[in-house]
Amino acid sequence: MTPTTRKYLSIPIILMVGMFVFSCQNDLEEINRVTESVDLPVQTIRNARISYSDSGHIQFLIEAAQVDRYPGEEPRDEFSGGFKVTSYNFDGEIESEITAEEATNYPEKHHMIARDSVMLKDKEGKILQTELLTWDEETDRIFTDKFVKITTPTEILYGDGLEANQDFTRYEIKNIKGRIKIEDGEKQNEE
Repeated sequence: MTPTTRKYLSIPIILMVGMFVFSCQNDLEEINRVTESVDLPVQTIRNARISYSDSGHIQFLIEAAQVDRYPGEEPRDEFSGGFKVTSYNFDGEIESEITAEEATNYPEKHHMIARDSVMLKDKEGKILQTELLTWDEETDRIFTDKFVKITTPTEILYGDGLEANQDFTRYEIKNIKGRIKIEDGEKQNEE
């Protein structure tokens, strides 16, 4: 090989080595972004029907279009695409039903949060409507700080914020905005 040929061969080699050495920089932010753990569910259930029972009697039936289970320091179940919980008494009769578009259950904290078009119906015909409702299993209470509408056989109540026992037999609206009495004739017309 002549010195001129070596010179022409060494230039591309030096350039390639230089490009390789200088192009291998690791940006610490980029590394952290790529290696950051993504919060992915460990289990996904579609068209779910989950029942909770005690001594052979169903207490709750949960139905959801999709349930995603997330592990971690704060495990949770995410319900999406429509959600319904039906609670039953010891004789198997329906006590109440709650529906919402989405919900999150935190099993270790013993509370559930229902969101978006939340509706709670009890066995006496009372209906609660709101956009956010939290159920605290440890205190057997439900509450919200959002706008609420409660329809009973005799009146319609509007307000902001609510606290109630979990079977919705006793409740308190924090800031009542309005009350409409329903006459017997109005009830018959609505039916």
